[in-house]
Amino acid sequence: MNDELFSVRACDIGDAQSIELLERQAVDEGQQYRGVQQILGEAPLIGADLSNVLSSGNQFVLIVDHQSQTQGFAHVVIDGEVATVRRIFIATQARNLGAGAKLLTAVRTEAKRRGCKQIDAIALPGDRLTKNLFERANMKARLLIASSDL
Repeated sequence: MNDELFSVRACDIGDAQSIELLERQAVDEGQQYRGVQQILGEAPLIGADLSNVLSSGNQFVLIVDHQSQTQGFAHVVIDGEVATVRRIFIATQARNLGAGAKLLTAVRTEAKRRGCKQIDAIALPGDRLTKNLFERANMKARLLIASSDL
């Protein structure tokens, strides 16, 4: 991996269009996995509401770029000492090149800076790409939630 290939920065309001585009791609890809509608209800898309997300004291969004082009993002919500990666997405052309690893390293650094002691992350059942990314970052599955309508 070439560590210089990608850079990570804090998201700003000018990134709204890029975030919305990446979120549409993430939703399209996610349609093949169980639970996508529930996760969208619990972790709504942020692109259209980016100004409110960015002004919230308990959330942050980081962007991963390659040559000034947005290649992915991570949306993190903080609850006490726990930072939860509610959504992470890397564009297809940037996968398996280190973009996700660099983004998760920056997420950890920012979460620590904000006083967090633990990081959690959400992945849909069957989404091996995201689970593999988390596992490569030394994150271990600790909870599986099974549910059914009544």
